[in-house]
Amino acid sequence: MKKWVLGLLFLLTISSVPSYAVEFGQDATGDSNVMKVGGSSGFLYSERIVITVGHVVEWSGGVDYWERYGVVYKPGIASIAGQKPYRVKKVLIPSTYITPDYANNLIYDDLAILILNEDIPITKKAVLATEDQMKRFVIEKSKVELVGYGMTSGSGRNRPWEEIINRSPNKLTSTLISPEMVIDFYKKYPNVDWKKINKPGVYGIIQHRELKQSSICDGDSGSVFFVEEDNVRYVLGTTGLGLVNNNCPPPERSYPYPSMSWIDPKSKLADLLKTAEKIVEEDKKREFDQAEKIRLDIELKAKAEADVKELAEAKARAEAEATVLAKQLAEAELAATIMKNQDIARKLYAEKSCNKLKLTKYIAELKFTCIKKGKKLVWNSGIAINN
Repeated sequence: MKKWVLGLLFLLTISSVPSYAVEFGQDATGDSNVMKVGGSSGFLYSERIVITVGHVVEWSGGVDYWERYGVVYKPGIASIAGQKPYRVKKVLIPSTYITPDYANNLIYDDLAILILNEDIPITKKAVLATEDQMKRFVIEKSKVELVGYGMTSGSGRNRPWEEIINRSPNKLTSTLISPEMVIDFYKKYPNVDWKKINKPGVYGIIQHRELKQSSICDGDSGSVFFVEEDNVRYVLGTTGLGLVNNNCPPPERSYPYPSMSWIDPKSKLADLLKTAEKIVEEDKKREFDQAEKIRLDIELKAKAEADVKELAEAKARAEAEATVLAKQLAEAELAATIMKNQDIARKLYAEKSCNKLKLTKYIAELKFTCIKKGKKLVWNSGIAINN
């Protein structure tokens, strides 16, 4: 079995890591951006750029593995069976990333970008939201969405392999709250010491089923929160940052504290995307130059072959014309020789005496006939045989 196939099996069987998926969400099969990334999720940002989180890459083989054998598939699918794999050529993770310590809420730059070696057709444009846009989304109570792969309830943990690889994406909806509202929100919950968290300036997205909202669950790490306007998805951030107090518990358990995903407008996602876009731009330029070189080589080869063909045809025409000319020349020379011989023959016989009427003689293709002229018998001037 090929190494990338083995790697894929490894990626999709991961169930022990704390990644999340949409609990009690709406089916989102066919979504234009959500992608399976290992056993978790990702977001197709552009034709060759996939947003996910660092711990998904780390816990599913690492950067070296992904850059050698990693593959993803088109967005929105339920099963990978029969789907075309798209190879990952490069992975970008912030140098400041540290493996998350969820027990102590230590999460540093948990981001990752997968750069693909070819385009995946994209039908819905995505751009990174600015902080001014985030402020407007808060004021307007814009609908925030997240589409991810994974379980739809906590009771689905440790399900059979076939269910994992054929899992459909689901959509979560919520709203964005301001940094001030985030602090006010956490003041209601004694389990949060906000001073120790020390994350000023972050926006928040609340998920809690008791608040009649869908929430994140195992399998959704790497998915992206966005606001869609005029068929454009404005990316807010990923699920890799926040306080997860209510990570999709089994239905029989009740958690009093809702989950909060944080959106940091100063995260390193913008820098990662700029780096990725530059790499993709350079890749496409290199591919264009290579394709242009191949095109020019093909054109030059075709022109050379056309020139050779034209030269061969010209040579054949020249040889044919030379043959015709040689034939014409030979015929002319023959005709001249015949005329010369005929002139000689006429000088020798025409009007010269002959001894028998109607006697004939053939010389130089001339027919001489003995005729009576006055009282004498003479040879006529000679008549051309071909006449």
